Amino acid sequence: MKCRNCGTEIADKALICYRCGEATTAPRIAPPTPPAARGPLPVFIALLVLIAVAVLVLPELAPGTPRLAGWATLVVIAALTVWRLRPRSRQRLR
Repeated sequence: MKCRNCGTEIADKALICYRCGEATTAPRIAPPTPPAARGPLPVFIALLVLIAVAVLVLPELAPGTPRLAGWATLVVIAALTVWRLRPRSRQRLR
């Protein structure tokens, strides 16, 4: 049998060509499909919710340390939300 890719003579029962590495048959199991790319919409929605919380809740906190703690917590939550929901591109398969 000859390799489809390089034309080298290979054994009839060979699974791959010893010279170029080309498979002699089609794979029986298809590789898993990569997850779909996620758009920026979840980030915008999460940030809108955090802004609404900031406008409605933070002014009700007592001035001083509680209000600063509230703002600091809100900033940390916003940063973690953006990091977790950031749009991701599909990774290339090797």
